[in-house]
Amino acid sequence: MVNNCLIYGIHTCKEVLNSDRVVVNKVYLLKNNKQDINWLQMINCNCVTYLNRSGFNNLFSTRVVHQGVAMEVTINCNNSLIELKNIDSNYTIAMLDNVTDPHNVGAIIRSAAVFGIKAIITHNRSSCKISGIVAKAASGGLAHVKIFSVNNLANAIRELKKYGFWIVSLCESGNVYLHEINLKGKICLILGAEGKGIRRLQKEQSDFIVKLPTTSYFSTLNVSATAAISFYEVAHQNGFVINQG
Repeated sequence: MVNNCLIYGIHTCKEVLNSDRVVVNKVYLLKNNKQDINWLQMINCNCVTYLNRSGFNNLFSTRVVHQGVAMEVTINCNNSLIELKNIDSNYTIAMLDNVTDPHNVGAIIRSAAVFGIKAIITHNRSSCKISGIVAKAASGGLAHVKIFSVNNLANAIRELKKYGFWIVSLCESGNVYLHEINLKGKICLILGAEGKGIRRLQKEQSDFIVKLPTTSYFSTLNVSATAAISFYEVAHQNGFVINQG
């Protein structure tokens, strides 16, 4: 499955050049752009179009922070999980159940890239599509995280279990804390939207339903914040290495 969209912003556009899952079809540059765009030398000049400010702003339906750079890209979103069948023993992925806000999805992808989460599984109807807003919020993370878009999350969980994955759902009503379980090996973390949370079928198939330690008087976290904390815990248990670069 392919996903075509318009992405924008220097860091977002620069990072996708390093990805084999993103194809750049066209580049738009603002005339007399004072930003450093020497990295665009990596792109075929035949696909670059220069626009004045009015023309550039007309590319977008809403006001965005584009920094004078935009790209029409094709993002490959796999609809088959078969490549997860024979993978290394330590491999963590995340599944998003009913997470529809593009800013949250983008932030989750960004955190996944930071903490080494290999892939994210979404539902092709009840989750938001990969878009410019998602890409911008991911701040280049799309170049480093595989995206799977499947027809049925419950079926996807059953398939992952056959491949040796442990299924861990994050819920405020969890009966154990995340840091109390072993997160080494093949792990799939399920994150649900605020309000609706994770649906019943996904919970029923989970090996663990866990929660984060919070204060007793205020326990609600945004889903992207929950994801970042959970991804860090996975990285920590698997020998997180601080970036020295």
